[in-house]
Amino acid sequence: MKLFYFLVVFILSGCASIPLSTMLKFSSFEKSDFVALEPADIKAKIILDQPVEIDIEKVDLGLEVETEQGSRIYKFPLSLLERRAIPAKEDWFDSDKAKTEYTFNLSAESVKNFQEVQQLLTNKSGGTFGFSVSSGFENLPNDVQSVNLSILLKLQSHDDFVPIFEDATIAIKRDD
Repeated sequence: MKLFYFLVVFILSGCASIPLSTMLKFSSFEKSDFVALEPADIKAKIILDQPVEIDIEKVDLGLEVETEQGSRIYKFPLSLLERRAIPAKEDWFDSDKAKTEYTFNLSAESVKNFQEVQQLLTNKSGGTFGFSVSSGFENLPNDVQSVNLSILLKLQSHDDFVPIFEDATIAIKRDD
C-alpha cells in the first residue's frame, strides 16, 4: 500500500507556522549565508511517535531557490546517521508517548550537488531559499489515524538544531 508523503517546508524568508525563535534566528539569512554553508555540516532530525516509522530510503532535503530568473527545486537524498528510541515518559501533569528520533546528514553525492548549487548562486543576484524535509511512512499500522512529528534542522556545525515544527499532529491519509 502506498502511503502519503509528508512534507515540511521551512522558508527562510519567513513563515508564520514556524516557532518565533526560528524566525528570529533566520530573519537575517541572506544569499551570502547560504553560499557560505558547509554542506557536510547540514543535518536534519525527525522525531515521531512509535510505532510509526519513516521510510529511511526516501528521506530528502529539498531546497527551493527563487531568483529573478524564476524558481527551482532541488532534492538532496539524506543518509541516516543515528536512530534512537525515546521511551515513554509520564509525570503528574503530562505524559509523552514513546518516540523514535532519526538524525540525517547529506549523502556524499548530495554534498557534491549542494556545492554545485551554491556555486551557481554565487553568480546570481538576490534570492530566497526554502528548505523542506520529506519522506514516507513505512509499515504504518492500520489503526493509526494521526502521528505527532517534530522536524529540526542544523545548518552549521557550531549551531544547535533549530525546531522547524515541534509536536505537530499530522493526520494520516491512506491510498485505498
